[in-house]
Amino acid sequence: MSAISEELRTEQFVLSLRGVLPYVYEHAWQSVLDGTPLTRTALRPGPDGRLRRTLRPDARFRLQIVDWRATRAEVQDARLAERLAGESAAGLPLDRAPLMCATLIRRSDRNWTFAWRYARELMDRRAGLRVLEEVADAYAVLLRGGTPRRAATPPAGTTATGATTAGATRAVAPSGARPVGAVGSGPPGTGAAGSRPLEAVAR
Repeated sequence: MSAISEELRTEQFVLSLRGVLPYVYEHAWQSVLDGTPLTRTALRPGPDGRLRRTLRPDARFRLQIVDWRATRAEVQDARLAERLAGESAAGLPLDRAPLMCATLIRRSDRNWTFAWRYARELMDRRAGLRVLEEVADAYAVLLRGGTPRRAATPPAGTTATGATTAGATRAVAPSGARPVGAVGSGPPGTGAAGSRPLEAVAR
């Protein structure tokens, strides 16, 4: 656990996905988030004891991939609830970037559960929904063999502007204005992310 142990409020989304290609999905997330304050922001105590934002230039989005296919469905559900509760209780290490965690769990040959949690210091729930939409768009482009386009403006609700590294101010984040399907928040939430080449189903 990080030396900085103060808790931040977090937003949590849990999606049920079908037919997802995990490493393409991770690449889609990286194409949207890497190089932006959303993955590079960490927090450190200032001289007055208050937390200050700082950028970690080499931070990247990482997707943890686990396989639960050998476990019965009812046991999987119990493990998922326990895992989400444990993550929520543990909090996020504030001085490490990114201030988020993401896990893709294989439940059967075609069914997956995706859990994403991030600090509300980074962005609000609406901005999180827009990031999910950007990732779905990037995933579709990657499946076609294309290169996802990085947006130049942050989604409304992001709060990572003003973080600095070597005195430079950064304010670049993914954008997108189309709504995603209903996505729950808080520990635990459920939701959907549209039905492009990967199919997301609300649990």
